[in-house]
Amino acid sequence: MTNIFDNYLDTAFGEHMQADFKIKQFKKNYFHFFPKDKNAKILDIGPGRGEMLTCLYNEGYVNLKAIDISSSITDFCVKLGFNCELVENTQSYLEQHKNTYDFISMCDVLEHIPKANAIDILVCLRESLTENGIAVLQLPNMQSADANLYMYYDFTHEVGYTEHSLFQLLKTCGFSRIDFYGFEYLDDSFKSKIHAFIRMIYWKSLKIKRKINGNIPHCILHPVFFAIIKK
Repeated sequence: MTNIFDNYLDTAFGEHMQADFKIKQFKKNYFHFFPKDKNAKILDIGPGRGEMLTCLYNEGYVNLKAIDISSSITDFCVKLGFNCELVENTQSYLEQHKNTYDFISMCDVLEHIPKANAIDILVCLRESLTENGIAVLQLPNMQSADANLYMYYDFTHEVGYTEHSLFQLLKTCGFSRIDFYGFEYLDDSFKSKIHAFIRMIYWKSLKIKRKINGNIPHCILHPVFFAIIKK
């Protein structure tokens, strides 16, 4: 039986090369949350083309590990020099590594996991964190104006989340700290500042429209958002 993840590098990304802009975006959004200890044990679940691993490596972190269910992804990251293991089941791996990791990143992965499996995997993720460890979950934002584009862009997406639905899930899984942020794509260039100004006006109008319609006025309207969670 054909597994769509076997050649995920080709079908999802196309180019067999890292996206430099993603490395910069990861630093912009997550640097503040990286462990202070450069020897911290770090796990990247679903590393894609290794941009998060490269971002962490560039910042001096040396104890890096990644896992993925796609051999095309793991082979690519191994060629980059990273410790990336092919696993049949993410949950089983986490169950075997309780209280192990100081920092876990899972970017653009949760939306691929069927709803029936989400609670079990996230409970195992929480148990894989050390006492003061934190994890970051990045995923498409279903309350953004372009929610459908991001949700249905990838055939392997299974579930979409809003702030509220993700909070429900994470609270059910026992996380003690749950903070949400919008993922920033823009840089400090003049062009990006113009885009940010236009975006601000558009989002304000969208919030007003939703308020008039009686919709729940969630704060984050970024196409992608992330949660910082603690055991």
